[in-house]
Amino acid sequence: MSQYRLVSFLCALYILGGESFFCGQSLFANPPVASYIFPAGGQCGTTVPVRVGGLFLYDQCEFDLSGRGITASPTLRPMKRLWFEGPILPLPESQQQEDYPADMTGTVTLAKDASIGPVRGRVFTSQGGAGGLVFMVGDLPEVVEKEIDGEAIPQAIKLPVTANGRIFPRENVDLWEFDGEAGKTVTAFVYAQALNSPLVPQLDILDITGKIVAEQMQYPVIGTDGSVKFTPKVAGKYRVRITDARTLGGPAYVYRLTVTTANVPAFNFPIHGKADGLADAIDAKDMVKAPIALNGRIEKPTAINEWKVELKKGGKYTFDLQARRAESPLCGVVAILDTSGKELARAESGDPSNDPAPLAFSPQTDGVFTVRVAEKFRGRGGPNFIYRLRVTDGVVVAGEPGYRLTMTPDVTTLARAAKVNVPIAVERLGGFSGPIELSVSALPKGVTIAPVKIAANQSNVALTIQADATATIGTIPLIVMGTATIDSKPVQKQAVVPGNKFLFDEPSPKLTIAFPTPFKIIDQYVMTSAPRGETYRRKYTLDRAGFDGPIRVELADKQARHLQGVTGPVLIVPPGQTEVDYPAFLPPWMELGRTCRVCVMATAKVKDPVDGREHMVSFSSTEQNQQMIVVVSPGRLDLDIEKTSIRAEPGSEVRITLKVSRSKNLKGDVKVEVVMPEHWKGLTAVPLLIPATGDTGEMVLKFAKDCGPFNAPLLIRATAVTPETSIVAEAKIEVVR
Repeated sequence: MSQYRLVSFLCALYILGGESFFCGQSLFANPPVASYIFPAGGQCGTTVPVRVGGLFLYDQCEFDLSGRGITASPTLRPMKRLWFEGPILPLPESQQQEDYPADMTGTVTLAKDASIGPVRGRVFTSQGGAGGLVFMVGDLPEVVEKEIDGEAIPQAIKLPVTANGRIFPRENVDLWEFDGEAGKTVTAFVYAQALNSPLVPQLDILDITGKIVAEQMQYPVIGTDGSVKFTPKVAGKYRVRITDARTLGGPAYVYRLTVTTANVPAFNFPIHGKADGLADAIDAKDMVKAPIALNGRIEKPTAINEWKVELKKGGKYTFDLQARRAESPLCGVVAILDTSGKELARAESGDPSNDPAPLAFSPQTDGVFTVRVAEKFRGRGGPNFIYRLRVTDGVVVAGEPGYRLTMTPDVTTLARAAKVNVPIAVERLGGFSGPIELSVSALPKGVTIAPVKIAANQSNVALTIQADATATIGTIPLIVMGTATIDSKPVQKQAVVPGNKFLFDEPSPKLTIAFPTPFKIIDQYVMTSAPRGETYRRKYTLDRAGFDGPIRVELADKQARHLQGVTGPVLIVPPGQTEVDYPAFLPPWMELGRTCRVCVMATAKVKDPVDGREHMVSFSSTEQNQQMIVVVSPGRLDLDIEKTSIRAEPGSEVRITLKVSRSKNLKGDVKVEVVMPEHWKGLTAVPLLIPATGDTGEMVLKFAKDCGPFNAPLLIRATAVTPETSIVAEAKIEVVR
């Protein structure tokens, strides 16, 4: 029996014996993080190739995308990671933590009758599971952005259409070009929040010259994150421009932009809400009796709606204003006045993003009272400032007695020989206040829960789930059932993950039993300086804890700070070896004096001593002892170019003079070459060799007749090779057509 198997076996004995000591074996695990799906949706009746990004997804991960008529790849595989560095992120912003998601590939097949709307997605590895992914099913034709580096190049679309894109990198702008007809209104609206995207969209419409002809609506059309409407005066080509309102961006900043000439209402009046059994009143001129729902709008600033409502002495009435909950911009104020105009009760919210709390009111006399609804802030109002005021009395029972159980998150990760608390919330209905017994069905061997009872009138409880050292690694449904006695009868309810205005409740949350990582990286705090433009190396020590197999070491998916262009290879540490010398290349354009903190991760395939299956596991840490901490100093090679911009005439040549500067301790030839984006064409340049005895040279750039598009600066790179490392300097030239 190997040392690792022996340690695991002894640990199992300790756990089964009721002890919590784990024999020194690490309980560390890197559960996956789900960052995005791109494209974030598709049209019914199509198969969509998707790029799923996340952290710690390894060489494969399981993929779950559930919904009627949806079939997704059960397993995702790695694909080439797409990364755009974007503009230099200066201090202090460059000192912030940043994730570098790995890209996985798969497909999503949508039946012709697939349910329209968003569905949840989840990923799973041997070290846990993660939710938070959202994929939206639509019925319009779809296009996907052709992602390239540099300034935006308009992408043509034909209306109606849903365009899938990303604001990546920071400060990125996307342009979608369409043919507009004179007098025909075009509406463009975007989904981002609905996709769990961090994007704060900013939309406008430009004409072909770049002039803004329509700006984003102050209040987006109902159910969207941003919208713009435009009616062309003349037919022609127009462009929808989208970016992040804060000039942020990244691989997770996905969006779905629909552009259509169909009629898209800015709001729904009266408000469409859940059925509550109340009659709806729309005309404030008529006197009404409670219970009733008052539907109105504050059509202009300083406007006030007054309703005449008949109330009974001693009645226990509740006035519940629904506006913000229905995406109305109204920050409502509700007041109740007697026949003399005296204010008897008032409700307003201290948080403009929320409706006021329901107002309780019990009249001292029978009579007709004035219920006043207004906007809290002067200068605000409009036809979309709509509301629904629910007026109920104590006689009305809001449904039968009952309850609803909810839980978060939709995926719970539980490591072997560990425990986790799952929060459970109860919503009590129809006056039910009794206790509720909780149970979990179909738990695998080695996983247990402590008995839990939700006490009478209690609204929250934690469900503790524990796994021993022999629990089977994998994912199962987490079925939490509640049992309560209502009207002398047992009533059972299953806990669900609550939905929101976009997503339905999730009826099948998951529990993933995670395999701990036996090894880890250990070291001491080291801080030094290193020149930019070359490779810096740091020696790391691996604590194998009995694991004897090969270990892969590479840059970590999760970094303590923005990398600012730092790159590194994948190294394989042979079996038994406990030290690794990791090289990280510091690009020549890094900010001088910046403290670079690079994190690495170690990954390996480990055999489970319980059942013999193999699991991919990893260790990474953002603690400073495991960081490569380097203060960036000047490079040993510089490159100067006589021109900052050149004109690219089709079929022409341009000659540029270059000069390299070497530090005193740097000798040898310098190779100079151009580095072009993949989407450029028609530009060639023969690499130039500047001998050790010289420092200048001339490079010839040749432009073909069909050259371009030159939407980014041309990068020229100089490289000097020493026995220890390659030393790089770079310069950029703007190419103008």
